[in-house]
Amino acid sequence: MPETDPLTAVRQAERLVREAQERAEAIAREGAREGQAPPRGWDAPRAERAAGSPTDPFPDLAALAGLLDAARGAIPPELARALADALRELLIALRAVIDFYLERLDRPAPAPVRVEDIPIE
Repeated sequence: MPETDPLTAVRQAERLVREAQERAEAIAREGAREGQAPPRGWDAPRAERAAGSPTDPFPDLAALAGLLDAARGAIPPELARALADALRELLIALRAVIDFYLERLDRPAPAPVRVEDIPIE
């Protein structure tokens, strides 16, 4: 496998994401012209949304999700499964930490301990 420059790989991924987004927008526009509902029924095409509008409050997150989606198609299935398993384990660990802290919040406060001073002579 030839080694690629990380910057080149990022540029290629950005290009793939841009192309996928352009294709999706073209399909949405065609559907709107034909009177069909958008693929999700309620979702408006991106061109009609303003950045930061209530329907798209995190445009950077959408770009990151698109990049991850494009990268998912470029990696081998074995690596995709390994990454999915690692993510699943991370989410399980995160859930365990949240459950631990929720249990501690639900417990009643312990009764104060009575301390007695013992004079030392």
